[in-house]
Amino acid sequence: MNIIILLGPPGAGKGTVSEVLTKHGIKHVSTGDMLRKEIKNNTELGLRSHKKISQGLFANDDDVMTMVTEFLLNQKKENFIIFDGFPRTLIQAEKLDLLTKKSQIKIFNVLRLKCPEDVLISRLSGRRTCVVCGAVYHDIFSPPKIFGRCDIEDGSLAKRLDDEPVVIKRRLKIYNKLTKPLADYYKNKSMLVELDANCSPQEVREHTLKVYKDII
Repeated sequence: MNIIILLGPPGAGKGTVSEVLTKHGIKHVSTGDMLRKEIKNNTELGLRSHKKISQGLFANDDDVMTMVTEFLLNQKKENFIIFDGFPRTLIQAEKLDLLTKKSQIKIFNVLRLKCPEDVLISRLSGRRTCVVCGAVYHDIFSPPKIFGRCDIEDGSLAKRLDDEPVVIKRRLKIYNKLTKPLADYYKNKSMLVELDANCSPQEVREHTLKVYKDII
């Protein structure tokens, strides 16, 4: 099984990149979605993670690894997966390396999205999520056909707690402290590919296709 790791701060366009690759048969896996499912189901892991996530903090490394390991070991060997939101810390990256050594899981490469902080805050402040299916919209860049309603399920659109301005700034601060060093970690392993995300969603899509044209 091959894994693409997608790195980038909140609002950089990881969803756009994932959308492009899933259309070509690569499975998108969001640890954020996995955690929100745990929270919704009131599992022990979800209860432990809820308070941290609502404050813009990361979930516990061991909890994330438990979720991810169980998921990966139940996938078909021929699958190609893009991980959005994992690993987020050096501890998670090191534990993933150990897992790859004990299994047939391989890291294909690591794609890093780069974008200025002021642009990220602007993007996240206008983001809205369907309360029914989780589809994501933006007030400016990708508005729904009917204001406040999801195009897919007609569910109401709401701002996530972690998209409030105060929480956004906290999330970016944590990202810079914990996740940004992952770029150096994977660069030293000659796995890192960087993509300029300070552009339109369409340009991000085009850049993604160029990076992965040989496997899609």
